[in-house]
Amino acid sequence: MKRLIAGALCVLTTAGTYASDFFSTDECPNMFTFGARVGVNTSNRTLGAKAIEDAYHYESWGTGIDLGITVDINLRDYISIQPGFFYESRSGHYTLMGVSPDEGYAGQFSEIAQTGKRTSHNFTIPVMAAFHFNVTDNLRWNVEAGPYVSFVFSSRLKNKRFVVNGTADTPLFSQKPAPFDFGVKMGTGLEILGHYCISAHYMAGCIDAWKSSTVGNLTKSYGGVTKAWVFSLGYKF
Repeated sequence: MKRLIAGALCVLTTAGTYASDFFSTDECPNMFTFGARVGVNTSNRTLGAKAIEDAYHYESWGTGIDLGITVDINLRDYISIQPGFFYESRSGHYTLMGVSPDEGYAGQFSEIAQTGKRTSHNFTIPVMAAFHFNVTDNLRWNVEAGPYVSFVFSSRLKNKRFVVNGTADTPLFSQKPAPFDFGVKMGTGLEILGHYCISAHYMAGCIDAWKSSTVGNLTKSYGGVTKAWVFSLGYKF
C-alpha cells in the first residue's frame, strides 16, 4: 500500500512539474526579443453584394510575399506583446459579367465580360498578444492574436480580357483598393531551438475593401473585405 501511495505521489509530482514547465509564469531574462520573418500569402478582396447592379462577380485568391520584423515585449515566459512591421504584396484575378450603358446611345445597354488581375503593395502593422507553451526544452508552441492596420501605397487593376456585345467600351469596375484597412490577425506556430520559427496566420479585414467614389452629392461604397492567409519562416535574435 505504501508503495502504491508513493508511486501515485511521484506521478502527480511529475505531472505537476511538467504542467509548470509547459505553462511557465517565470520572468524572462530579456525584456525585448527581436525577430525577422519572410513568407508567402494568399489573399482575396471581395466586393459587396450590391456593389455592381445586375452583375456577376468572382474574385480568386492570389499570391504575394510578406517581409517583416517583430519585437516581443516579454511580460512573462508564457505571454508577450508582439508589435511588428511588414511589407506585403497582394494579388488576385477577377471575373465580372453584366451590362453597361452604351456610350452615345441613350437607353441602350451592352453585355460585358471583364477579366483581369489586381495587385497592391501594403505596409502593415500588427500588435498581437502572443502566448507561449513549452512542449520540450527545444520546442515551443506559440498562439498569437490581435489587431492590425494596413496602408496601401501602390495598387493596380489591369483588365486582361474585355469582351463586349454591343458598343459599350467602359469597364464595369475600375475601383482602387481602400488606402487604409483595419482588421484582426491570428495564428499559431512553432519555435525551435529558441531561434527558428515557422507559423501560419489568418488576416480578416473589418472595413470596406474598396475606395468609395463620389458623383455629384452621392458617395457610393463598394463594400467587401480583405482576407489573407500568411505562411512564414522566422528567426529570433
